[in-house]
Amino acid sequence: MAKADLHLHTDFSDGLNSPRQMVQAASRAGLQIIAVTDHDTMEGAFRAKEYSLRRPDLGVQVVLGEEVSTMNGHVIGLFLQKFVPARLSAKRTVQLIHQQGGIAILAHPFHIYTGKDSKHPKAVDVIQEIPFDGIETINHGDALSFWSNRKAKKIMDQHKLAAIGCSDAHNSRFLGMGYTEFDGNSPEELRAAILSRRCQAQYHRAWNMGDILVHLKNSAPVLTRYSKKAAMV
Repeated sequence: MAKADLHLHTDFSDGLNSPRQMVQAASRAGLQIIAVTDHDTMEGAFRAKEYSLRRPDLGVQVVLGEEVSTMNGHVIGLFLQKFVPARLSAKRTVQLIHQQGGIAILAHPFHIYTGKDSKHPKAVDVIQEIPFDGIETINHGDALSFWSNRKAKKIMDQHKLAAIGCSDAHNSRFLGMGYTEFDGNSPEELRAAILSRRCQAQYHRAWNMGDILVHLKNSAPVLTRYSKKAAMV
């Protein structure tokens, strides 16, 4: 069984570490596959994949991804070929992901912050209208994630979605704390496992006080830097 962390961020959006550092950290964490899913950009994903191809000794393969800011909240696109624009409806975003052969994942649907526009419903509230392929039933992005993850798991089977586990790491320290387990070792086998719902969402360990302190210490400066970047676009 291979481990894939399918939601993580680099310093090309609001992450702390470079794409190279995240690939290196993934190798140390024993992950076979990662998906770099920066907010509304794929530059970090391209850089990470280029580096992984130059360093096959690290044993990490990179899936091109993006965390797209839609009017209904954040949507993860995996196996992408090109950038998906932000600020569209979640339904249209999923259509654009599928048009390029990608896989669409509903990200952290019950977390306090889903990224939706105040005038639009959450994607999970109109989920029956959107052809998602999977849903994050384990998003280990903060110490309180267990509550929202429990709610996400309840609707997974109801809507016949694959269970996706991920760290949502913005710091290499947290890489692999949540992951997707599947039978195989290649991106192609991972893709097939998601589409056939033959994957499992797992987590490595619970948050401890040290994790919480590091998370709080890093969040403010990183978010400030990212906000300045976004304002310049």
